Amino acid sequence: MSRGLIRSLGVGRFLEWGVVDSRGAAGGIVVFWDNRVLELVNLEKGVFSMSCHFKNCKDGFIWTFTEVYGPTLRRDRECFWGELGAIKGLWNGPWCVAREFNSILSPEERSREGV
Repeated sequence: MSRGLIRSLGVGRFLEWGVVDSRGAAGGIVVFWDNRVLELVNLEKGVFSMSCHFKNCKDGFIWTFTEVYGPTLRRDRECFWGELGAIKGLWNGPWCVAREFNSILSPEERSREGV
């Protein structure tokens, strides 16, 4: 993702961002944050994720945000879950994980028939 594309979103000087480019046709990850609210302490990029270790500017609270785009191929799932386990081992404290896991616990969770 280019800086030009990010700027075209109309964002100001307070916006920071990190990106993991897609693998194939889909699945790129981008995380934006307001640097008046959050200070980036550390950033880790993986194959399926990007993790931001943040410190709240107002109260100094430290926490981790991970955005994922899980694999669609079954053969890559073990690597994906291993990557998440490794991320959890990097930092202590609260951890928020969001976006698309491409995983289900039961067939009832499928979004449409036959998928």
